[in-house]
Amino acid sequence: MSRSAMRIRSLLIALIAFPPAFAQQLVMPTLDNVWIPMRDGDSLQADVYIPAGVDSAQVILVQTPYNKDLYSLGLPMGVGWNVDDQPYIWVFVDWRGFYGSSNADPNGSSHGEDGYDVCEWITQQPWHRDRIGTWGPSALGDVQWLTAEEHHPAHTCAVPLVSDAQQAYVNYFTGGVLEQARLQSLVGLGFLTAAIITANPYYNGIWQAVEAGTWFPPNVAIPTLQIGGWYDHHADRMVDIYAATRAEADPAVQDEQWLLMGPWVHGGTGLASVGTLQQGELTYPTAQRMNDSLAWRFFDHYLLDSANGWENSPRVMYFEMGGNDLWHTTNDPDFAATGTTPLFLDTGGSLNSTGGTGQTSFASDPADPSPTIGGATLSPDLDQGPYDQTPLEARGDVIAFRTGELPVPFSSTGRIVADLYVSADQPDCDIAVRLADEYPDGRNMLITDGIRRMRFRTGYTQADEAFMTPGVVYHVQVDLPFTCYTWLPDHRIKIYISGNNATRYHVNPQNGGPMYLPGDTNVAVIDVHHDATYPSTITLAGTNPPLGVAAREAGTIRVFPSPVSDELHADGVRGDWAILDVHGRTVLRGGGVEKGIDVGGLHPGAYTLQARTEAGRPVSARFVRR
Repeated sequence: MSRSAMRIRSLLIALIAFPPAFAQQLVMPTLDNVWIPMRDGDSLQADVYIPAGVDSAQVILVQTPYNKDLYSLGLPMGVGWNVDDQPYIWVFVDWRGFYGSSNADPNGSSHGEDGYDVCEWITQQPWHRDRIGTWGPSALGDVQWLTAEEHHPAHTCAVPLVSDAQQAYVNYFTGGVLEQARLQSLVGLGFLTAAIITANPYYNGIWQAVEAGTWFPPNVAIPTLQIGGWYDHHADRMVDIYAATRAEADPAVQDEQWLLMGPWVHGGTGLASVGTLQQGELTYPTAQRMNDSLAWRFFDHYLLDSANGWENSPRVMYFEMGGNDLWHTTNDPDFAATGTTPLFLDTGGSLNSTGGTGQTSFASDPADPSPTIGGATLSPDLDQGPYDQTPLEARGDVIAFRTGELPVPFSSTGRIVADLYVSADQPDCDIAVRLADEYPDGRNMLITDGIRRMRFRTGYTQADEAFMTPGVVYHVQVDLPFTCYTWLPDHRIKIYISGNNATRYHVNPQNGGPMYLPGDTNVAVIDVHHDATYPSTITLAGTNPPLGVAAREAGTIRVFPSPVSDELHADGVRGDWAILDVHGRTVLRGGGVEKGIDVGGLHPGAYTLQARTEAGRPVSARFVRR
């Protein structure tokens, strides 16, 4: 295919993804399809945009695997088509092996070495002055770190967005569970092959070597503005990497590292991206384009010597999600809140500060896993960002716990931990936890989520692997990423617990066999214990007032015991009722529950009781027949 045909094809693809307004005009490079020589004898292709009437200027370099030609639709950081109304020359380069540089040997040189060679070429051009800044999200951010490690003298500063260049075990296996949808996306983009990852499901010497060889903070010797989003899958790691650059970078620039964390998604799979107003099903007006405004100040300070006061700006700026929608600032790289607020799981789906009783059960069927609904995803098949989790409540394989209506705001800044006590009738299962804000209007908006494979409950090496014995209760810690959120009064804190979160994460076959290979699957009945002996909790990061046990509200029902052997009791039910299996089929009907419901004839598994309350409102409640 000719280069012109490739450009037309790329533009047609982009026109489908961009709103019509972006298709009304194109901006053409001043220097089109320039070849830049690399040290291995190959060349990379670049486009250069020079403002009209400018003989020389400082350069912003963008290195991309996603096709430099797409920037004909508009330059980043809000420049759009107005190249002449800003002071920089922009250079866009296709990675070796991709698009315009597809003929270059992918193994000829490293991306960092290529970045150095591109910088060297730029310094030899008559239109370049003396400094180069780099910019870009995701893979375009990763390559900035790799370029910075090569220490080209003209590489002055960098703005990596939603980026983590280290190849770490936890980047692929969250809680020991493969983030399957993300891996498939990376494979589809041509970054790696799935077999490399799935062949190493344990934390081993290979992972140790790869992590050590790709840990970059000690090699940072330029100022950076690191930009991340709370709904990005890199958020947790970015907080740690930022702290590492403050501690391990060249001492001359340790205090010239900045971090901006907003209420943003990773981007790349929908219309939302870093800085857009719409994020999932919510909007954040006070965060819109904050990333661009800070990046401009940063570049102007370091590339143009602008006296804009950037050097005095707080080193960390982070957004408080929830109803307040506030920005906070600090100079401390450790900005997690002090203290903790544990909330205990309790019978009847309660979360409180006083403790719980009993246990709650559900059945997890790998053939019908609970679905991913938004979150920190990276897949064109999944929504990204904050989405309403209410559809989960119609399923028999998800249990929910919530506080009463909050009397005062509750806040959490930092990592949230679910300490759960679990038993199951199968040798292995996963425990997925989703944290939400239940709004007064009934929406349940996702904040963050985590997952843990039970065979890896004590660690991720093969020596750590330990299967479950049916009936034995085990402690498992499910870690939820660093976030900053406040629940407002009259809202509720809510968690959902399930055995899977698909298709974001790999679905555990629950048979105790080898992972990531075809095979039979087992349905697991999972018990979450929450009594004085096994006090399951979820712990917020920050100190909040205690919450009592919420009284059962009018218009709700309670079923018990669960799991049940023969007789199920239901409080608050009036008139006719029906019991449905996990496929929504009615398996039992009746009227009146004063003496209990005989469920002894039902097969073991999860069920839903549908009925009307004493006030006549239709409701449902889940239980497990053992």
